[in-house]
Amino acid sequence: MKTFLLISTLLVLSPAVMAQPTYVINTSTWYGGTYDDTTAPNYTHTLLAGTVARRKSVTYHHYTSLFLTSNKNWFTHFNFDLYDPPGTNADYFWYQGAGGIQGEGGILVFDTLYLNNGAGNSFYINNRNNGFILNGNFEFWNPPGAISVYSRLYFNNGITQTNRQYPLTGAIAFVNHANYVGGLTDAQHVDGFVSESNIGTTGYIPGHGGDFTFPVGNASSAYPLRRQGNFEDFDHIIVVGWVNGDPNITADPTGGTNPTTGAYLGTGINSVSPIGFWDWHVQQMDQATLTPQSLSAAQTITVSIPGLDGLPGLSANDLRLVGFNTATSKWENLSGPPEGAPYATGLVKGSLLTGTIPAGVTIKALGIGSTNAILPVSFVSFAVKGDGCKAKLQWQTGMEQNNSHFVIERSSNGIQFTAIGRMEAAGNSSTLQTYQYTDEAPVTGVNYYRITQVDYDGRYSSSSVKSIRIQCDGTAVSLRAYPNPVTSQVNIQTGKAVRQVNVLNMNGQAVLKYVPSSNAGGTFSVQMHAVQSGIYLLQLINKDGTTDVLKVVKQ
Repeated sequence: MKTFLLISTLLVLSPAVMAQPTYVINTSTWYGGTYDDTTAPNYTHTLLAGTVARRKSVTYHHYTSLFLTSNKNWFTHFNFDLYDPPGTNADYFWYQGAGGIQGEGGILVFDTLYLNNGAGNSFYINNRNNGFILNGNFEFWNPPGAISVYSRLYFNNGITQTNRQYPLTGAIAFVNHANYVGGLTDAQHVDGFVSESNIGTTGYIPGHGGDFTFPVGNASSAYPLRRQGNFEDFDHIIVVGWVNGDPNITADPTGGTNPTTGAYLGTGINSVSPIGFWDWHVQQMDQATLTPQSLSAAQTITVSIPGLDGLPGLSANDLRLVGFNTATSKWENLSGPPEGAPYATGLVKGSLLTGTIPAGVTIKALGIGSTNAILPVSFVSFAVKGDGCKAKLQWQTGMEQNNSHFVIERSSNGIQFTAIGRMEAAGNSSTLQTYQYTDEAPVTGVNYYRITQVDYDGRYSSSSVKSIRIQCDGTAVSLRAYPNPVTSQVNIQTGKAVRQVNVLNMNGQAVLKYVPSSNAGGTFSVQMHAVQSGIYLLQLINKDGTTDVLKVVKQ
């Protein structure tokens, strides 16, 4: 696929591509019959050197890895007779491996399209076209998009990619009643943009009969969006794509940004998920610029969500489908299920979330909102491994927002946990972050661990609990503070040399500092009679440069 990506932005086909053994198709009109590009050996590319018109029951077998279109056209029957429905032309892409369509400005119209290049093999569609009117005659209209499908597309491949730089003119366009087979799994979907268009003609079923699912996602996961509602806004197009990243900082591919800070949250919405969002864009097909519009009928939207089950304290009933309203510049609540029904079917990946875009309301993006704050850290993984008398912890986060630090906690019974360490966090991140911590002094036997994430504003959430059995020779010294709760004095037991102890309140402020009389490990005492009642963290600054944390309650 790297070859296609390298040439994706060129206005003309590169010399390197043209140097490949290339089969050439010149200008012609075909009235039925079967054609292919294997009439000579060793061709790797096929070049459409002139406009080809296919008039009813033409079958073409593509055997080369790349179909090069330049600015030429690959027409089907529809483009020649306004009142005759799409014909029975069929295109089969048979090359087994990564294949694609590469061009710049050509009008590529398919009746029935088979992407048969093999399960697990990607197919890259890199063309962009602004739509077409021949000699000012409306009946020769074609919607903007990389390719147009007028009957059916068969996803018999892996991931299908479109050029995300051009969400409107580079999308796969399904016209009127055209549909597809496959394309709704993590292994098989469109990584890019898909559009649905209505052409103002007779003899066609507009708007897919009121029900169409956009088979979109990213490079590895499918996040399809289903639209249900009357779509008879003729000569309009709906463009949808999944966009990775926090909408607060990630550009909207069809224009502008969709900030998620407090001033941009509608009534009842306290946060919008930073994992990603759906770019939703409606406009007339003949507009030269990306100008968002509304539809004349209400649309029920159902999305398949990313996994949110790693966010403790969040329930399915907290979730709302939200849309960025261009009139209010806010993420508005679009959810409204029947009385007593859940807003979302669950929190695991693939759960469904439903809402309604009202008629006449212009929405430019759709996201996952929450009436409770969606906690800002998503734990991707958490594992604990033994290393002699030590326990090694590793955890990963998929996203972080407003994340101050992590507190590492240990328990001997899985119920009552004590803080044993602290680690600074990335703060704000939408990429994978990996953290490691070593418990130098676990108890012999079963140890339970969890990671608690603390925000800058004091909110916190915890990971799942992991346990491990440590078999040790008994020489390791457990890290602990006792008695707990504390009345006036707390004893600290550690196997490390401690340089300083800071007593921190839950806002991270030091209310007391203590330097042990000797820097050796063992047991020493800290007087806390002057500290007010509450929950505190004992931050141990060790001589070896590490930091341990113990949580205590002062009575």
